[in-house]
Amino acid sequence: MPATRPLSARTDMRFSALLEARLARSGRRRKGLRRKIALRIAPARLFEQQGYEASGAAEIAEAAGLSRAGFYVYFRDKAHVAVSVLRPFVAVAFPVEGAQSGAAVASLEQLYRMINDNRRLVQCLEALRTEAPSFVSAVDVRVLRWHGEFLDAAGLDPRLASLLSAMSMGLAWRPSADLDGGVARVTELLSPQLSHRGEAQERPGPWRGPGGAVPRVLVQALP
Repeated sequence: MPATRPLSARTDMRFSALLEARLARSGRRRKGLRRKIALRIAPARLFEQQGYEASGAAEIAEAAGLSRAGFYVYFRDKAHVAVSVLRPFVAVAFPVEGAQSGAAVASLEQLYRMINDNRRLVQCLEALRTEAPSFVSAVDVRVLRWHGEFLDAAGLDPRLASLLSAMSMGLAWRPSADLDGGVARVTELLSPQLSHRGEAQERPGPWRGPGGAVPRVLVQALP
């Protein structure tokens, strides 16, 4: 989902702000796309401000300018709303191309800013583990894959992807994520674990399926 500026150039990484920028860029004639984006902005803002549990379906409907009956035209329930917001959020935060060689640290810094500015939105994933388990499972796979590719691009051992994924996502549960020097501290911690590339290439990363293939569920749930 493109924004008006590259993510690395933005100071406001709130997902609702990115959606608003996307809406501003969408053509006036693309009414279907504009409506789809607009219906995500209000719940994204609510989830960012007060979290999943405190945001009710009626409140979401009112914020989106929908009647109670209109809400159910577009959404089955609150979980469906959250998934509709989190799907594009995850696609932006963890792009399928992963971290490119030479830009790995910048990619991690951008991710940390994204998590920091959307802490309560990221926390919705935990609430959805029982309400939308297949979606959250697909997100877990994507997050693990992204971190594995980040480590490989940085010349580090991709088998540490699980640890780094937990560290990254854990920022969402801190009262205030401190980004000053955060990327430097992580890379300093991992630097002694430089991988032997020959050995790493013989093994599929822990974020991949049998034969090193990306699991099909990832493609289906997170286009």
